[in-house]
Amino acid sequence: MRANREGLSELELEIFDLLKKDNLTKDELQKVKLAAKNLLHRLQAEKPAVLITDWHKDTQTYIKVQTAIKTVLHDALPDSYDRKVYSTKCDIIFAHFLRIAQNELYRAYA
Repeated sequence: MRANREGLSELELEIFDLLKKDNLTKDELQKVKLAAKNLLHRLQAEKPAVLITDWHKDTQTYIKVQTAIKTVLHDALPDSYDRKVYSTKCDIIFAHFLRIAQNELYRAYA
């Protein structure tokens, strides 16, 4: 299983894959892995909780999720991620979590 080889959970691996970019050094790859782990921990486990049930339906919580993503990635991604790449990765990660939340809502009513 690739997640095990990378030392990540399945969800961390999804985030890692979305955050990765071409031509990263081994050290940068480790920083991206750590960013994926830190981000998931921040969103799921730290207080105040961010990824709460139906977070995407409430404007304040929606913004809190965006802010948490931007803060963690700003602090954790390697310096080689310039402003444009950082911004794009933040948008991609937010869209990923939004899709997950919307799919869970859909499954609850299916």
